[in-house]
Amino acid sequence: MQIMKLRQVTPVLCSMSRSVISSASCMLLFLLLAGMPVTFCATAEPAVKNWHEDAFFGLHYDLHPGAGDTELGRLCSYEHIRAMLEKVQPDFVQYDCKGHPGYTGYPTKVGSPSPGIVNDALRIWRDVTRDMGIPLSIHYSGVWDTRAIELHPDWARIREDGTPDPNNTSRLSAYETELLIPQLLEVVRDYDIDGMWIDGENWASHPDWSAACQAAFTKETGITDIPKKSGDPHWLEWLAFQRALFVKHVTDYTNAVHQLKPECMVTSNWMYSVRQPEEMEAPIDYLSGDFDPSFGSERAMAEGRFISSRGKPWDLMAWSFLQIHDQGWTTKPAVHLCQEVSTVLAQGGAIFIYDQPQRSGKLTDWHQDIFAEVAQFCRKRQALSHRTESIPQVVVLHSENSYYRYNSPLYNFGGANAAMEGALFALLENGYSVDIMNEATLGARLSEYPLVVIPEAENVSDAFKSKLSAYVEAGGRLIVSGAHVALQYGDLAGVSPASGTAIGWLPAGNGAVKCSGSYQKTVLNGARVLHPVLENQSIPADDKELVPASTLNQVGQGSVAAIHGPIFRNYFQGRYPGLRQVIGEVAAALETPGLSRTCAPWYVEMALRKKDGRTLAHFVNRSVSGYQSSYYHLVEHVPDAGTFSIEIPMAEKPQRCYMSPDPVGLEWHWKDGVLSANISALHIHNILVIE
Repeated sequence: MQIMKLRQVTPVLCSMSRSVISSASCMLLFLLLAGMPVTFCATAEPAVKNWHEDAFFGLHYDLHPGAGDTELGRLCSYEHIRAMLEKVQPDFVQYDCKGHPGYTGYPTKVGSPSPGIVNDALRIWRDVTRDMGIPLSIHYSGVWDTRAIELHPDWARIREDGTPDPNNTSRLSAYETELLIPQLLEVVRDYDIDGMWIDGENWASHPDWSAACQAAFTKETGITDIPKKSGDPHWLEWLAFQRALFVKHVTDYTNAVHQLKPECMVTSNWMYSVRQPEEMEAPIDYLSGDFDPSFGSERAMAEGRFISSRGKPWDLMAWSFLQIHDQGWTTKPAVHLCQEVSTVLAQGGAIFIYDQPQRSGKLTDWHQDIFAEVAQFCRKRQALSHRTESIPQVVVLHSENSYYRYNSPLYNFGGANAAMEGALFALLENGYSVDIMNEATLGARLSEYPLVVIPEAENVSDAFKSKLSAYVEAGGRLIVSGAHVALQYGDLAGVSPASGTAIGWLPAGNGAVKCSGSYQKTVLNGARVLHPVLENQSIPADDKELVPASTLNQVGQGSVAAIHGPIFRNYFQGRYPGLRQVIGEVAAALETPGLSRTCAPWYVEMALRKKDGRTLAHFVNRSVSGYQSSYYHLVEHVPDAGTFSIEIPMAEKPQRCYMSPDPVGLEWHWKDGVLSANISALHIHNILVIE
């Protein structure tokens, strides 16, 4: 079996005409239910309309049913569910099917139904959503299934020490063919659902040392010495093999569902997000994820920018509740949720809200009142937010090669996202509009972006480096950072590495800021110094002997700013204003033509977008009133950001400029190819519309 080749084709199935598709589906279902191996492939069917492209605001309800439940569905009724949904008027709904414990909330004949099912709530939800014309998706736990492993210990993934994982299944066990895929097909057949949100997937996946995995790895690669930890020989090959198994897992169940019902839209939670930045191979229909329950805005800032570059419909889910220490899960106020969803709206995405029904299946009515308020907030912005396109400004590279060397296997961050996200936050807080892309996407679009940022990415491919050189020669502006820069980008940066490193302080305005980590000593080969590394907090009168912390070099028609230490990782970890100022000074030194910039408080996030021939400057106010505390995460009030300004290069004078949907005061003028606007107020989210 060629595991690494993720798309296999079965000639018999692929050659089937449309007239025998229904027969093929029946045979497919039979084989799956029988536990027989099946290879899936794409058919020659016409493209199916992806209903998720137009879905803007949704609701998500899951229960994670367990063995201890006693009243699932007892108070769930058609009238109750319809009344609750009528309050919010969502475009789509996701409802519970199977959670991480592995028990279903519906009476499955394939797997393990919860013993507490009193009434089939999924049936009621299907009836209500069908009558309301709302697509219904299911929440289903994929890789994580505790009950399946209890019943089938041989389905468990094996840890490096040889012990079984009680929760996570093995990709080369019979779990997928004997339970997961047959169960997904059962739900499609019996409930005619419209979509699947598969949870407990990449973020729940870990390397599997089962005998089957080890044997398949050896067969695939010829490597017999199986690595156990980072630093062992062939560790990276082992992880790549495991990731390929995961992609095949998603490919197989997605193809199976599409064979039975092509218009059923399937996604795997967090697949092809910041967690999984490689090129897309699995045939999922849209991208999705649930961001952090406590700091959702921050997670959405990175995820929304990255997945919006992937070319598929996408949404992000906001948790409607959070937990602070031992207080218990508490519902967020509407203002908190509005602030969280705003950064998603600003990136052109769809949004949905996560709520949990009571164990009886009854929805809490006042929760739905909050969601109705958030829905109204979003609807007021829908026409100017959903499915917008980015106007290229600043782009930050999210290097999959660098990320997969340092993340926590297989798909969790492990700090490997820190430099990229630190660059994002620092540049946003300096007033720029910022996108995030992987190597393949950015490599194809380099010429569109005035400024490119490579944040501490040590393993960028030679082919991509060549593209960067051509980009700069043609007039592009580039920022590179990290102690490796002099060695890997010396020709572009105009420096070469010297012996030793330095630690100390960076000059910031009239003061200084402590830098964490080592800065590589360099020899200047054409570059000039922007910032030195200070030995203490004072700037000496003669700094000729100081180590350059940042440098600027002219290359062809463009220029390269290099920061010779881990400044973006530093900024992610501490958010020191002095570091933000240093980064802003480095960006300004490039004198990049064509950049828009807002002069606003650092907590105002700007995104420059376009739709229907209009330029749209989205503004998100990320501030909160009240004191900061590790014991206080709720947002009760967002204070007005006050008056701020923006400058946008525009070749022609606009015909009209206005603020929407909040009609706050606006003064604007155009001169010498630049639109300047003063905006009088910003509550949570507002849009400058330029026609």
